[in-house]
Amino acid sequence: MGLIQKQYDSLRKKIKKSELENQRRAFNETRSRQKQNLPLFDNLEEVKKEVKRIRSESLGNWDLLQKAINRLEINQFKVIPAKDSKEACEIFLKEIGDEKLVVKSKSNVSKEIGLTDFLHQHGIEVIETDIGDRINQLTGGRSSHYTGPIVHLTRYEIAEVLSKHLKRDIPPIPEEEMKAVKEDIESYLQKARVGITGANAISAKEGAVLILHNEGNITRVRTRPKHLIITSIDKVYPNIQDAMLMLTLETYLATGSLFPSFIDIVGGRSKSSDVEKIPFYGMHEPKEVVIILLDNGRRRILDEKKDFSDLLYCIGCGNCLLDCPTYNTVGSSFGTDGMLGGRGVALSSLIRGLRVGVEDGLFLCTTCGLCGEVCPVGIDAGKRLRDLRRMSLENGEISLELDEVKELHRTIDRYGTPYGPMAREEFSSLRKPSSRVLYIGCVGMTTESETAANSMELLKRLDIDFTLIDETCCEAVKGDTGSDPNPKRFKQNIERIKEARGKEVLFLCPTCLKTFLENDEKTPTGLHFETLLSYLIKNFSFTPLTSNSETITYHDPCHLGRGLGSYDGARELLKGLGSKFVEMEHHHQESLCCGAGGGIRAFYPKFSRDMARRRVKEAEEVRSDILLTDCLSCKHNLKQGLPFDSKMKVMTTPEYLLEKIESGKIRFSRK
Repeated sequence: MGLIQKQYDSLRKKIKKSELENQRRAFNETRSRQKQNLPLFDNLEEVKKEVKRIRSESLGNWDLLQKAINRLEINQFKVIPAKDSKEACEIFLKEIGDEKLVVKSKSNVSKEIGLTDFLHQHGIEVIETDIGDRINQLTGGRSSHYTGPIVHLTRYEIAEVLSKHLKRDIPPIPEEEMKAVKEDIESYLQKARVGITGANAISAKEGAVLILHNEGNITRVRTRPKHLIITSIDKVYPNIQDAMLMLTLETYLATGSLFPSFIDIVGGRSKSSDVEKIPFYGMHEPKEVVIILLDNGRRRILDEKKDFSDLLYCIGCGNCLLDCPTYNTVGSSFGTDGMLGGRGVALSSLIRGLRVGVEDGLFLCTTCGLCGEVCPVGIDAGKRLRDLRRMSLENGEISLELDEVKELHRTIDRYGTPYGPMAREEFSSLRKPSSRVLYIGCVGMTTESETAANSMELLKRLDIDFTLIDETCCEAVKGDTGSDPNPKRFKQNIERIKEARGKEVLFLCPTCLKTFLENDEKTPTGLHFETLLSYLIKNFSFTPLTSNSETITYHDPCHLGRGLGSYDGARELLKGLGSKFVEMEHHHQESLCCGAGGGIRAFYPKFSRDMARRRVKEAEEVRSDILLTDCLSCKHNLKQGLPFDSKMKVMTTPEYLLEKIESGKIRFSRK
């Protein structure tokens, strides 16, 4: 049993459906607030572009980092660099000294280095002062969102936790629960002499630290006699204006609000110049402010692994988690504490090592690209995870434990398809010389051969001359799961297309099309490639003969939409037919993955079905009778997401056209 099977078995036992449902409800609330406040957020897209520019120009700018350090020290900060987690924790231990109690606010960097556990092991009590983090601390659980650590818990579960901890009954009423946690935290705030916070940004020009919060606890924590700040070298901004722009964007995406309740700007120790305008430091707390500035592999990424440097553009908003198909299926198990989701897995793999990355979820990502669409600075974690999967397979020690991945690749090498010895429908009777070749793909020859047959029947009905070839797998799944497709397979397909006198190739599978186009860029073939649907729309007119009462919705395949930028072909066709068309909540660039991609269906079949079920549920919510798509893998997986008694039909657009033509409801003509 390899690492992936062990992980799969463990997650199936560990994941609680109720927690996932709670998390999704909370994420929906955030989305709703975003939509509600969007009209009030001026120039959102321009702000995103500007923040991305600032991040790209600031990261790896070591002169800017040094300028920030110099200015901080002028402002009476004690700045201590830490090369890794171990050194950072040791610095904290030294700075805390003889104190046995510290109060702390939420900090992803502190979670990254395992600070709380480290201090506990050395006899220091650490009390989280954020409501959510304090409750998580009592449960021993992991945060489910950067700004909503306990959205996976209900008020009833929280009441149980608090009642047990406080040894008195706490009712499941949010106000009462927060009051109880606040009273619990307050007793420690009054006693503690050391406070630990993170930092959202460092302003180099002013030498200041910016910390945003809503609960007000950070102000209490940072005004202990000694204030310790843990942050990382990728949090530096040129000036306060740039940092504030980022914080505004982060707040909106993380919570849906336009502005947080508080932004604490710490420009050094307290001081007064009331006597003859001579600065005097230490009027009030804190008497000492220390910044532990963590590297932990970041400089190496920025200097030596520049292809991964965009992972450090992250502003910590967690927007990528809200709709991520994997995160909504396995929760915070996709990632690690302080580094959640696909971006977190990628960063963890680089900082902690590839084996840890595999355990954090390196092969759990569908590589659908949705995170890159919703990320304000454009981090496409799926791309980075594909590269890291390749690196893990190239690592001799780790690859020994990736049995499932290597077996999939061996199956493709041996049988020319991911489906192994499964019977393939060859459709050999349709092979003849023609300028037009229909490329079916592995799915169309195995699990969806009926769909392929229906598409070919449509071509015959339309009197389109075409032929088939003896296909070999395009091996796209290899590329998604850490290996390189065999270029000989592509070359072999091209040779067979040309032997059949083909000049244009129509695809039923957008994944195959995307793979062919990518290869064609490297090795031009002189052939024309497009989807079957695109060909039909360009060459035929379809006219309704009767009204259609069925409600139809459309699922955008990841490789067709985000991969090839094609979204509206089927939609325009349906509207032209007078169909009753509705959109699901997630569509176009933000369409949800069906769960078939990235090797998920092969490695984690239950999770793949859960993702499909979530997508089908969106179609049910808009009361759709027909769920259309134009990817055979999507169709196959979406059918797995249908309830047993569902009357909804899952079809491809060519199948829909065939059905309506055969029933006399649509007529067609060549353009």
